[in-house]
Amino acid sequence: MTRPGWTDAVERTAGPRYLAIVGAVEIALRAGALRPGDRLPPQRDLAAWLSLNIGTISRAYAEMQRTGLARGEVGRGTFLNPMQDPDGPVSLREQVPRQTFIDLSHNFPVHAMRHPALALIRPELSGPVDVGALLASQVDIGLHRHRAVAAQWLTRFGIPAEADDVLVTCGGQHGLLLSLMALTHPGDAVLAEELCFYGLKSAAGMLGRSLVGVRMDREGIVPEYLDVLCRRTGAKVLVCTPTLHNPTTATMSEERRREVAEVCARHDVLIVEDDVYGFLTDPPLRPIAASAPERVVHISSLSKLAGPGLRIGFMRVPRHLVYAFGIALRASTLMASPFNAEWATRLLASPQIDQVVAGMRVETAERQALVSALLPGQAVMTHPNAYYFCLKLRNGWSSEAYTQAAEEIGVGVTPIGLFEVASLHQSDSVRVCVNAAPDQESLRAALEKLARLLETGAPPTIRYRAAV
Repeated sequence: MTRPGWTDAVERTAGPRYLAIVGAVEIALRAGALRPGDRLPPQRDLAAWLSLNIGTISRAYAEMQRTGLARGEVGRGTFLNPMQDPDGPVSLREQVPRQTFIDLSHNFPVHAMRHPALALIRPELSGPVDVGALLASQVDIGLHRHRAVAAQWLTRFGIPAEADDVLVTCGGQHGLLLSLMALTHPGDAVLAEELCFYGLKSAAGMLGRSLVGVRMDREGIVPEYLDVLCRRTGAKVLVCTPTLHNPTTATMSEERRREVAEVCARHDVLIVEDDVYGFLTDPPLRPIAASAPERVVHISSLSKLAGPGLRIGFMRVPRHLVYAFGIALRASTLMASPFNAEWATRLLASPQIDQVVAGMRVETAERQALVSALLPGQAVMTHPNAYYFCLKLRNGWSSEAYTQAAEEIGVGVTPIGLFEVASLHQSDSVRVCVNAAPDQESLRAALEKLARLLETGAPPTIRYRAAV
């Protein structure tokens, strides 16, 4: 038996030998050099190739079986299982940062609180607060004064809102979860873009709802396909991101928004409008909720404005649905933290908020200009106001293989498969988040690495696997 090429990675990997073997197998699976169902070499052969004792090899095989990476079949050998896809970029545990690693896989503004404009409102954020009153507060949908500030913020975007229309949530993801809980039942079909936020996929899976992907073009959901699926599935809820869709940056025109709303009205479908990026466009685009408030649940969040640690969002809900959402709130978190809501609403009410938003738009546009300068235009799908872009791969790269290769050279990106409602097979794009780099110089360095990797092309073993 000839020594497989993937075993070379074991000798290049530091640390315990048994874990190096496991890591080499994982890399080969992601790169396509190994596939689910392949049989691993006999343990004695692998021990001889790597000059290791049989006990180390046995420990590696046992570890792969323990984690589900492989399975042993009596009399036949050890076979590889499909890798379990993560439901998002790895962030379950706090990571020890590698000094040379630039993680562009997350799209929140990691360094937002260092933005110069935010220094202008720090005195307000650190002003006097009635700690006792906030500690004693238990109002499921949020304190009235917090909801009133949120309503004023929403009216800036043309959404008719009063305090009684607004719920305080623990961020945009919580808003998506509450929408599924309040508007659907287990087993229901829910319509969404064919590429959608992986947090929605996770929530739907946990709650037993089936997502049905709607065909997209450069403006997002295609109304004709939406009409067909409304009739075919009987679904009564559509979740969509009309502005700066994640991950494609597709943005609906005013005409497209009207067409989508008309299709949903014709089929009595409620729209859940995920508008967490709506503040970034200049001028802001009119949300669907502004023209059809009785049929739209509007979700906003401060995670993309102030950072993910604040964990506060707001939902504008049609008045007749507030009770159902209150039940969902009590069943999930009971309420959002009044402390967090206090700081969030102080931020929104600050006279400096326009400077904060303007500063973030300028920074984002400058970073997107680097993308245009450093990467081939035909390979990039983006928008000057977006925190991210889609990089279409070529030269034999699959999204998984490119993601792994990028990590090995010190750059984190996200394979597009994480966003697929249904497997599109041989995905050929990755999402890259421009705002995740600590500064423009490190972003430039990361983009230059990604460009070189794109032009270098996939190794021959990966190209061969992709063609099989």
